[in-house]
Amino acid sequence: MNLRHIEIFYLVMVYGSLTEAASVLCISQPAASKLLKHAEQRLGFSLFERVKGKLQPTNEAFILYEQIKPIYDQLNKLNKLTHNLSKNPKGRITVGCLPSLGLSLLPKLAASYLKKYPGVFLNIGTDHTQALEQKLLQREIDIAVTFEPDTLNGVIATPILDIPLVYIDSEQHGTVIDIQDIDEQRWIQPDADSLLRVVKKYRSFERSILNAQTYYMAAELVRQGVGCSITDVYTAVYSLPEQMIYPIQPPLHTTIYLLRNANVPTTHATDNFITLIKNQIEAITPVLNKRL
Repeated sequence: MNLRHIEIFYLVMVYGSLTEAASVLCISQPAASKLLKHAEQRLGFSLFERVKGKLQPTNEAFILYEQIKPIYDQLNKLNKLTHNLSKNPKGRITVGCLPSLGLSLLPKLAASYLKKYPGVFLNIGTDHTQALEQKLLQREIDIAVTFEPDTLNGVIATPILDIPLVYIDSEQHGTVIDIQDIDEQRWIQPDADSLLRVVKKYRSFERSILNAQTYYMAAELVRQGVGCSITDVYTAVYSLPEQMIYPIQPPLHTTIYLLRNANVPTTHATDNFITLIKNQIEAITPVLNKRL
């Protein structure tokens, strides 16, 4: 069967009528009948029998229909996509980010973007930095937002904004915490290379009571009174009450980076999203009573 044969067979199965199938294909009823007969000749068996003037599918037709239907389901999805693209060319963006940014920063940026460009479809997922870079190279995502990446070949990393790191603890302290005064007996190690690289410039912790693989997991452990840690200001403000968040001395900062595949041109929709990130990320960065 060629594609034209498949079309006429599928439409007759759906509508139960050669006349309606012919109308959908914009051909005459005799032409549709000839096309269907040619398909049966190519197959070597009948697809329909006439019963009281109506076409009745054969058992072979039902078996063939079950195989062909998924193809048409995919074609219908393709038609919807092309319709959306005709209304909003290249209007789909897939964004990856760190889990902590997926809770705190990206939803705010996405809300602002969709308010300005309501026709664009956003797909947002979270992962760790190395996985995000791999997804960029495999073209699974269009852009990524992360901290201090170890940029792989083929990935362009653009610094967007320096943000403060903060000390988090359920126990009460003074207004500022010296990094040398943090108690190792209560230290929750954030298992994130980007953050630890910054911390280790000022202090190496010899031990910890446990490791937390994500920033927000470390913050939740602090909330539960397990210990203390250091995290980015987004995670802290999103996850904890103000009385559990303290500036660090000396001030520590990390950098938010925008990542993209160097070999993939950005779409107009993606360029608009990148511009919005650059323009709005500083405005929505939380400041703790201007103490940081």
